[in-house]
Amino acid sequence: MLELTDDLRIGHPIIDADHQRLIDIINEFNDHSASLNNEKLMHETLKALLSYGREHFAREEKIQRECMYPYHNMHFHEHKALLEQVQDIARTYFIAKTRPLNERSISELNEFLKTWLIGHVKKFDTNLREWVAPSNECLEPDGEQKLFRLPCSDVAALVIDDDATSRTLLVKLLSVMGASVVLEASNAIEGLQLAFSDPVPDIIITDLNMEPVDGFSVVAAVRASQKEYISCIPVIIFSATDDNDLMAKSMAIGATGAFKKPFNPRDLSKFLFHVLKKRPDKS
Repeated sequence: MLELTDDLRIGHPIIDADHQRLIDIINEFNDHSASLNNEKLMHETLKALLSYGREHFAREEKIQRECMYPYHNMHFHEHKALLEQVQDIARTYFIAKTRPLNERSISELNEFLKTWLIGHVKKFDTNLREWVAPSNECLEPDGEQKLFRLPCSDVAALVIDDDATSRTLLVKLLSVMGASVVLEASNAIEGLQLAFSDPVPDIIITDLNMEPVDGFSVVAAVRASQKEYISCIPVIIFSATDDNDLMAKSMAIGATGAFKKPFNPRDLSKFLFHVLKKRPDKS
């Protein structure tokens, strides 16, 4: 009998409740695999999995977008692949009927369920913990706000924005968070020159709406670098444009995250803390 153990818990009530439902489906499958006929068991389990997957993935992806989870795009494709696997199994046994329903088919579905629980939940979903679960680490008062301090003291940041006021706010935030170096650029061309110079920034924050080169082009240029230590720099896009698909578009071209202006200092500080916490050791 499987249980929602601590190594599978995410710390978010909705996600954990959904994962409990997946465990219930697996336990129900195992409980009846010896007593029900193969066709009924397979059909009911696959139907439950498909319904569960569609509902759970939609809820989880919404939560990921709300907390600015930087690996949302990769997670989305993993969800899509799991649902496609369920549909392929259903087509094989109930539509095309290219394989017989027997003890082997029950065993193979059982292996798939384990892969979903261990391979997906344990491998992918547990990365969500530090983004969705309550946390109070590295907090520092700043007026009425509480900002996350950067996880290390040797962070070099680059801010690219043609709006001087917005640029100043970001520079101040990064300084308060503990960045040792904060570089500024008033346009993308100047910003890219700094990005490819010394010191190489650990993170780049760029405005989207700049002329003649926009923020998306900045991301593309960084990702196209032949030097791995440059191509892997986290790049965050800011935009004053009211675009509901900003995050999706930004992630699609390789950005680490996206924020709308005006930004919430604490939300941004939390995002920067977690992104930089995962950076490779400079040494």
